[in-house]
Amino acid sequence: MTRRIGAHVSGAGGPLNGLKKTAEIGGNCLQIFAGSPRTWARKLWPAGETDRFVENAIGGDLYPLFIHALYLVNLGSDNPELVDKSVSSLIFDFENGLACQASGVIVHLGSYQTRSFASVKAQMVEKISYVLSQTEAVPFVLENSAGQKGKIGNLEEINTLFGAVNSPRLKLCLDTAHLFEAGFDLRQPKVVTDLVKTLTDYRLLKELVCLHLNDSKTKLGSGHDQHANLGEGEIELEGLTNFCRHAALNHLPLILEVSGKDKTGPDKENIDRAKAIAGV
Repeated sequence: MTRRIGAHVSGAGGPLNGLKKTAEIGGNCLQIFAGSPRTWARKLWPAGETDRFVENAIGGDLYPLFIHALYLVNLGSDNPELVDKSVSSLIFDFENGLACQASGVIVHLGSYQTRSFASVKAQMVEKISYVLSQTEAVPFVLENSAGQKGKIGNLEEINTLFGAVNSPRLKLCLDTAHLFEAGFDLRQPKVVTDLVKTLTDYRLLKELVCLHLNDSKTKLGSGHDQHANLGEGEIELEGLTNFCRHAALNHLPLILEVSGKDKTGPDKENIDRAKAIAGV
């Protein structure tokens, strides 16, 4: 099977536009927002539109599709209104994802701010479980954080949530920039091997469904989430290659979230670099 390599592309105007952009840049899978990333407002895509999406995605061999949840989502907030809005928006994303046969909704879990993970764990488990109970089929994909203070999503926290939620729909996405910014030096093959062992020990390796392929503008262990075009950041092409070609990871879809040459999003040049990184 050909390695699936694509990007986060604009779904403005509807999901069909995401397919068009994916084809233009040479990708064969994609990630989109199921609505504006800047507002809580959400609505279901019309059935006719999602049916055409599925038909065109299958016909153009452009699956898998991942929906990325709003960056506004915070399931660990101490503000009940914010948590309720987060849950509501996620349910809409899952329903739109189901209609488009998405392979997952990828979620940044949010922040516990000045508190601790232990203090929000029960709330997180409750809200994730509730979203799963109100939706069907589409995986709830947790994404790792870049190590920012208060942000939820280091591997230990993710492992804890997997154990507590205990749902076969809970899955994992790893972002290369976030790993590097959290202190994993992907330029070192041993670090990648050790990371895979940790994932195996946590029983998370089998739950890994997607890799976000991004270089990092910031240095190793910075704790700052800033993506760079492939080969133009601190991880560099060698580090990204170490990670993506590891025997335990080399089957996973690669999704780019980079600015591209003209700062409008992933472009053909970055997709071509991703193909070279993956060795396809």
